[in-house]
Amino acid sequence: MKEMIVRLSTLSAALLLLAGCPDDSGPEVVDPIVPEKPDPKPFAEDGEVIVEVPRFASNDRKLGEIMEDFSGSIDAYPLVDQAETIMKKNGRLYRRGIEDEPFTGTVVESFPNGSLSLSTTFYEGKPHGSQKRNFPDGAMASEIFFDKGVLSGIKTKWWKNGRMREEEYWSDGKFRGRRLWDEIGRLVREEIVHED
Repeated sequence: MKEMIVRLSTLSAALLLLAGCPDDSGPEVVDPIVPEKPDPKPFAEDGEVIVEVPRFASNDRKLGEIMEDFSGSIDAYPLVDQAETIMKKNGRLYRRGIEDEPFTGTVVESFPNGSLSLSTTFYEGKPHGSQKRNFPDGAMASEIFFDKGVLSGIKTKWWKNGRMREEEYWSDGKFRGRRLWDEIGRLVREEIVHED
């Protein structure tokens, strides 16, 4: 009986090996659980393709379109410290000493330790493009996009630990809602303003 069990287990192992070996006459056998290449589209358990819906769709121009308003790369424009600028009553920013033309370029602020605190791009005196604020250690604290002085798209804030803190949603210059997370990443509040 013992000899029969050994033979059956040996026969079973041999059959499994033969069944798993592809031959040249048929299609290659691929393990469906471990695909050779990761599939770019996630699937639900029933095989249906899961399409990730964006959390917010804005009618505003995207950052690339906004930056096309500059006649060249933003790096070709002046980069000045905030102390070198002045905001006039007309709501536009000017460079001190050149107050007959609204400022176009990047304005920066620094922490006392010299690290970058804030960087904002301006076009014809109005915030235009991105505004990035950092923590003193250099980690990103917030990122906001403007289109000729108007908040545009998603305004994002992070906790010091790098986790998302808040997303505010803007479209057509109007507040459309926000999501808030605690420091460990749990969604704690969601507000959506429905369009009239």
